[in-house]
Amino acid sequence: MEELPEAIEISPRGDESPWGGDSGNSGPGSTILSGNVTSFEGEGENSPYWANLNEERKGPSNGGWFAIGLILAPGAMWFVSFILFIIGDSMPDGPDEIFYMLAWFLWPAGLIGGLVWSFTRGSKYFAYGLLTALAVIPAVFILSMIVMVIVFIGF
Repeated sequence: MEELPEAIEISPRGDESPWGGDSGNSGPGSTILSGNVTSFEGEGENSPYWANLNEERKGPSNGGWFAIGLILAPGAMWFVSFILFIIGDSMPDGPDEIFYMLAWFLWPAGLIGGLVWSFTRGSKYFAYGLLTALAVIPAVFILSMIVMVIVFIGF
C-alpha cells in the first residue's frame, strides 16, 4: 500500500508562533510549514504534484476524435469494403465468394472492434462518432424519406 504524506498546516507568520514558541522552520515574513513537506520537493516526472506545463496534449481534440469516428472510420471501412467487392467481382466463380464475405464482415468487425477499442483504451468520443454513424445518420435518412413521401403525396 502506498504511504501517504503527513498533513501539512500552513499559517501566516504573526508576531508569535501558533504553537507558543519560536519556530525554527520559518524565516521573517514567511509562512510556517509544519509536517513532512519533502514530498513536494520533486519536480520531475515521478512527482504527482508538478505537471509539465510546456508539454502539449498528444492526439486530436475530443471533437477531432468524434469527426474521425463519424466520417473517416466509416469512410475507410467503406473504401476497403468496396475494393474487396471489386476484387471479388473480377474473379471467376469460386474464389470470389471469399472476397464478398470479407467485404460484408468488414463492417461489423470494424464497428464492434472500433467501439470496444475506443471505450476501453482510446477516446470515448471516437466511439460516440461511430455510434452516431451507426444509428443517428440512418435514422435521419429514414425520417427524411418519410417527409419526402408525405410532401409528394400531400398529406
